[in-house]
Amino acid sequence: MSTSIQIVYDGLDASNHYMDAKLFGQSLQGIDKLVSDALIIFTHERLPKRGERAPLILKANEPKAGSFAIGGNLQEVAAVLALGMPLLSNIGTDVISHYVTAAIDFFRGRDRNMEIIIGQLAKMHQEQVAANDRSDERRHVEVMGMQELLRQSIASNSSAAIQYVAPIGSSAKTASFVSGANNAIMIDESAADEIRDFEKLDWGTVTSFELKTDGFKFHTNGLSVENPENDGFLMAEVNDPAFEEESNAYTVAAQKRARIEVLARRGYKKSKLAKIQIVDFVREIDNLS
Repeated sequence: MSTSIQIVYDGLDASNHYMDAKLFGQSLQGIDKLVSDALIIFTHERLPKRGERAPLILKANEPKAGSFAIGGNLQEVAAVLALGMPLLSNIGTDVISHYVTAAIDFFRGRDRNMEIIIGQLAKMHQEQVAANDRSDERRHVEVMGMQELLRQSIASNSSAAIQYVAPIGSSAKTASFVSGANNAIMIDESAADEIRDFEKLDWGTVTSFELKTDGFKFHTNGLSVENPENDGFLMAEVNDPAFEEESNAYTVAAQKRARIEVLARRGYKKSKLAKIQIVDFVREIDNLS
């Protein structure tokens, strides 16, 4: 199996083998974050810690007519991290391809496609690591847990997705991401605009309301909570400086699956709750474990 990763930009400046340096840099940072998160989740079975990354090694390729391309190698990434190569050797390139596709679909508003893909990813992971003595019930729990990890990770990656598509429309017409022998994931100007529009929300005013935490402690600026207006969970963005502390009221409550009262605002996209921004902690209401 090929372990190569390739990013190809076509059209506009890229047709002449050059690109706007600032936009190109943003694009590489975005795809680096997406690939890094996928590798960490599948090798360590957890979300990345704050600032943690798997160092993606990229190399410039010979220019091809009408394109600007760079490439990397998954084997080199795994060697740097001392990650589990049996897992990565078997499904590494599929994991990266599917994860990037799921993220792109999510930020284009194609939630159903994203859910199908993360279901496939969770089963792929479980099949690679399952021991023979694990019961069907335990395997089901592990698959559900991996799906939730993927769902939370993807939802927190809007900035990475927006960075990745930065050159499209200005310095390139399309960007294509290829992992191994999988089909290219191509993003054109229309898709890039959909991704950039993801964070353009209609925000309400800051008010006090209750949220139920889901029991996970995250190492980002996000807190996983039950969606107060629909099924499932949301990654609430916490802008309270107290959240930076290793142990704080938010994470203590989350570990107990407690309900909390916060000062926050809600952001809507087409009348659907898409984001919650928390600015202050009011109190822990109860312990629902």
